[in-house]
Amino acid sequence: MNKHATTYEPISKPTKERQGSGRTSTKARTVRAWDLPTRLFKWSLVALIATAWISSGFADPDMTVHKAAGYGILVLLIYRLLWGIFGGSTARFSTFVRSPASAWFYLRLLRQGRAKPYLGHNPAGGLMVIGLLLGCSVQVLLGLFSSDGVTAAGPFAGMVGDTVAGWVAEIHAAWFYFVILGLAGLHIAANLYYQFVKRDNIIGAMITGRKDVRPYVDGREAQGGSLAVAGICLLVAAGVVYGAVALFGSSV
Repeated sequence: MNKHATTYEPISKPTKERQGSGRTSTKARTVRAWDLPTRLFKWSLVALIATAWISSGFADPDMTVHKAAGYGILVLLIYRLLWGIFGGSTARFSTFVRSPASAWFYLRLLRQGRAKPYLGHNPAGGLMVIGLLLGCSVQVLLGLFSSDGVTAAGPFAGMVGDTVAGWVAEIHAAWFYFVILGLAGLHIAANLYYQFVKRDNIIGAMITGRKDVRPYVDGREAQGGSLAVAGICLLVAAGVVYGAVALFGSSV
């Protein structure tokens, strides 16, 4: 057997649950793929990134909305780090973070039409998620040290001085257009490919949390994370951001 090949255990056919009409119920034909906290994180991050982008063009000298969106993104990123440890099975980094070699091998199989389906992130998708999280983290950190030299400035801009803060602001803008939008575009293109070419309802699953029953490599059904733990992770993330800015920054 190829040393890179991934073994999996075929799943049995689902037990049919009859409704009044005599058809198999939707729940019997689908399995849980993503828990609610993971889905809320994804769409909240999309909304806040869009808000930060749009608000950067507002006639707002202090960039109040833009900075608020940035703080929100930072909270979500710290939350996702915690949720990647304590969250549901498909949200945990240990279940989807693989080496670049594994991702490359998976892409070769995909090109050959021999790639097996994954309930959560496949090896290439897992690296894309890590890339997006790191890219967004760099973007937010740059914003914390940025300044336009007039009124708008990140809470830590005073630590580096006006000249450096101005350079950081330029990098902050360029990073968004060349890295964040590039990664987002690649991510969207991959999702559309799986949705319409591979017939894997990956977009719908990020809304409903469920996928069709198939012989997935990484398990039969995802184990959902605790909502209470998710709430604690979010509170911890918010506390870290507020505490850091309040203690070391010039303003919140």
